[in-house]
Amino acid sequence: MRLSWIDWGVVLVFIAYSLWIGLRYTRKASQSVEQYFLSGRTIGWWLAGTSMVATSFSADTPLVVTGWVRDGGVWKNWVWWCFAVGGVLHVFLFARWWRRGEVMTKAELVELRYGGAGARFLRGSLGAIHAFVTNTITLCWVLLASAKILDVMFGLPKGTALVAASVLTLLYTAASGFWGVILTDQFQFVVAMLGMILLGVISWQAVDGMEGLSAAQASGVLGPDMLRFFPPPGPGAWLDASFWTPPLTALFVYLGVAWWAHESVDGTATAVQRISASRDERQGMLAMLWFNVAHFALRPWGWIATALASLILLPTIEVRAGAAGTVRAIQEHAVVLAPDAGGADEALSLWPAGSAEDWRPAPLVVQGERVAEGALVARTDSESAYVTMMGRYLPVGLLGLMVASLLAAFMSTVTTHINLAASYFVNDVYRRFVRRTADDRHYIGVARLSSVAVLGIAGTLAYFATSISELFLFLLAFLSGVGPVYVLRWLWWRVRASTEVTAMLASCATSSALTVFDQGWHLGPLSPDGVLSNEGRLILTVAISTLCALGSLLVTRAPDPAELVPFYRRVRPFGAWGPVRALTDLTAPRGELAQALLGSLGSLAAILGLTLGMGFWLLDRRGPLLVACAVSGAGILVTVFVLRRLRAVGTR
Repeated sequence: MRLSWIDWGVVLVFIAYSLWIGLRYTRKASQSVEQYFLSGRTIGWWLAGTSMVATSFSADTPLVVTGWVRDGGVWKNWVWWCFAVGGVLHVFLFARWWRRGEVMTKAELVELRYGGAGARFLRGSLGAIHAFVTNTITLCWVLLASAKILDVMFGLPKGTALVAASVLTLLYTAASGFWGVILTDQFQFVVAMLGMILLGVISWQAVDGMEGLSAAQASGVLGPDMLRFFPPPGPGAWLDASFWTPPLTALFVYLGVAWWAHESVDGTATAVQRISASRDERQGMLAMLWFNVAHFALRPWGWIATALASLILLPTIEVRAGAAGTVRAIQEHAVVLAPDAGGADEALSLWPAGSAEDWRPAPLVVQGERVAEGALVARTDSESAYVTMMGRYLPVGLLGLMVASLLAAFMSTVTTHINLAASYFVNDVYRRFVRRTADDRHYIGVARLSSVAVLGIAGTLAYFATSISELFLFLLAFLSGVGPVYVLRWLWWRVRASTEVTAMLASCATSSALTVFDQGWHLGPLSPDGVLSNEGRLILTVAISTLCALGSLLVTRAPDPAELVPFYRRVRPFGAWGPVRALTDLTAPRGELAQALLGSLGSLAAILGLTLGMGFWLLDRRGPLLVACAVSGAGILVTVFVLRRLRAVGTR
């Protein structure tokens, strides 16, 4: 892919403007640790919510969505649409509690919530895990996406691409802290959205829209289920095993388990940071509401339109072994196979019919690997189709804008997770346990050094990784079992730090073990061909870790209610807090649960109605579109009603 001087000019202007915004706030960010990590808790809902959207929209996002649609169909997006259920609970429930807690990180809440030596140990452990594991894995898949983009666009080697992408973001993130992150996110959000919409429109027109897709389905180019919003069941009745196909089972796992079982069920670390940085409780709620609308309803269909068009314009190309044998060598243009039956080596071309310089199969095997007859040895990368569509169909100027939009998406996510990882390390490890009495200048210096270290670890991981989707799904299951405990800790005084530790260790151990030992399972659609699916791994991880956590509750004594009074006074949660509430002058909140649930249901109807409605409009399904509009309209009315009620009773 070649960029003209106009394209390069657009990209360079974007980079210069982003760097100027970030570096301009270096002095302000250096005033204190709270300024460096939370912008002094002074930002409004628009800045906070837009920053959440920009952060969640990384360079990897359009690539992974394209891969899901190409390999599974439109319905596969439920792997992330399902989180809208938890997202609306964040608006009317958890966002209010996080802001009242006035913590800097999720790990800091642990010590406030539980108190005692166990809570201190857990806070330090979580600080280290989120600084050097979860955030680095997130950075890893984002860096991997940038490497794929730079490879397709410029042919850069993976190592060179990773270094180039990392150095760019470090130039201002470490200097300006959260101020640089939050303000550049606003500009980067606009650029990223504009690029996504333009490519979606141009791609859709290139295949004549729905007419072209219908013709492709009729001719067999497009699979019969690719445009479905929900996967079809099997031939049997719903109680019959044949009814539960792997796709349908996966959908039920997403909607029934995934949204409440994962580690971020009560708020992602990036959302908590922005809620904590908001001016007050109401600003935090509105920030979460705006994020959910933009994240689920406004963004998906530009990517999905491009992905569906790519199925026609960039058909999947596969190379299979003609006979069983051993991979003797992998060359630039062929995979050389030594047949088991003897005779001459078989050269499997990596330039089969339909290949092009920007779209050809890549090897899926390594030298020395044994393959069966008909085994898949090379395949086009579905995740790279998005970038190939950019290079082929965007004109001069717009291509530069699209490159800038992917760069914007990349930078917004990387800067956030660098800053977030540093905040965990400084706030929950270094300042809490290593050096407690230093001045702010010292801690900010440590934050900048830890930013470099975290990005170095993530870059190393990305160098050896291959699939963005697999990294996402692994992280989804890695701490999936702690979700129920994370909800209960807000609602029930009986939950202890040891309960959380047990769930966390059980989840990590179970998920890791199931990732290694994923063969020979017999769980029906959760283990097709005996291989444990990601959904099966999620179900087993949740079940085992939840049982371990409940067992921990049974064998440990109840906490001292007096130790929980500071948390209850500050956060004022509802639920089973009787023994703690009795030690305060506070009364049980009336009607708060009903309002939270009503507001959440209304918001969910509005968001999913709008999300699906835009899809029905794009795919020309008028009946379902009318239903979706009616559901969304009713949801909007309920949401506005609840927000006004909360303001009337004095939500802060």
